[in-house]
Amino acid sequence: MTIATFVKKNGNFCGFHICGHSGYSEEGSDIVCAAVSAMAMLTINTVSEEFGLETEVTADENGPVIDFKLKTENRYASALISGLANELSALENDYPNYVRVIIN
Repeated sequence: MTIATFVKKNGNFCGFHICGHSGYSEEGSDIVCAAVSAMAMLTINTVSEEFGLETEVTADENGPVIDFKLKTENRYASALISGLANELSALENDYPNYVRVIIN
């Protein structure tokens, strides 16, 4: 199962942690994992490259783990991370045995 945990500070989204393979299909042909990865990378790259904000990103090379944190609060980045949480929640509704979203 893929678990996406979102972090809020002062009511604003400021980061997320995504880990685990969904298990929907074999690695390399898993549409649920592909969707999660694509959405997460779009969010990370938009915040870092397009918005030009400082972030902290770590990925575990031995497993499917991504940690993403904003170094400073930004309402646009928070809105984008919120959008990611909403889309992953919709994916969770469609694939409840494969994706779980937690918002702290």
